[in-house]
Amino acid sequence: MAKTASEQLGIQGLGWIVRRTIQSPAALTAFYQAALGLRQLRPAAPTGNVMMWAGDIGMFELSALTQGVDSDARKDDLSFLLRARDYGKAKAAVLGAGAKVEREETGKNRTLYVRDPAGLLFGVWEVHAGSSFPPDARADAIWRSGALGLPNTPALPHDLQDIASVNLKVADPVALAAFYHDVLALDLLGAPTAKGATLALGRTTVLELHPGGVKRAALTDRNQSPDAWILRVYDQAALTARLKAKSVVILNELSITGGRLTYALDPEGRVFGIQQRTPDLLPPGATERIEDALARRLWAEA
Repeated sequence: MAKTASEQLGIQGLGWIVRRTIQSPAALTAFYQAALGLRQLRPAAPTGNVMMWAGDIGMFELSALTQGVDSDARKDDLSFLLRARDYGKAKAAVLGAGAKVEREETGKNRTLYVRDPAGLLFGVWEVHAGSSFPPDARADAIWRSGALGLPNTPALPHDLQDIASVNLKVADPVALAAFYHDVLALDLLGAPTAKGATLALGRTTVLELHPGGVKRAALTDRNQSPDAWILRVYDQAALTARLKAKSVVILNELSITGGRLTYALDPEGRVFGIQQRTPDLLPPGATERIEDALARRLWAEA
């Protein structure tokens, strides 16, 4: 199968969703473990950051908001949905953990939106076999193959599979879809309209742009944002240069243990990132993280 334009740039797919709140990351970790069965991969970092596996190559990170205000007005700017193969079982687990129901959409693919103890929005989305929508068809093939696991890590419970969508509430879906299509070469899945737009993030996850949001005030550091979504990539330097060439605002360029990470702003002031994690970026004697090894193997097989 030929690589997509974004894959040719070295983009594999959604790697991380980061949420920063004034709530204790430890307390929120316990909630997400109960509600969704997300697997904490390592002890919390000295800063309190907690990394959890959310299926496939997706990670969910909780950390403290150290700058800015945890404003209710921006808590709905980013939400995410997990793909549920047994909607009833997943719904029962989420409600049993004490999540507050925001709304439920019925129909062929039922969707439950809830809030965590910090007031942040997430949900579960019912899927069925046989979909022709490319990300869902790929997810269905992965599910049927049984290739769902992270080494030495139990599968997600409640028949949850992975992160199906990252949802942004935006001011102008059409303009923002054009931006992400241009700078990251994300495929448009249908024609964008004022009612919304959908782009492929890679593998089984999509980026949904919904109307009703507003532009954020300009930020100067990623720690000022309560949320960010980050792509796992394999040519971070070239992609960062591409962003700069297209006049994208760069917030941070970081070298971290085993990786390099760039945070940037879209035209409405929302934070997104690109991160590369490969063995050659590890210090001598360090062991590659299991999620990075899995992602790299899947990238090579693709």
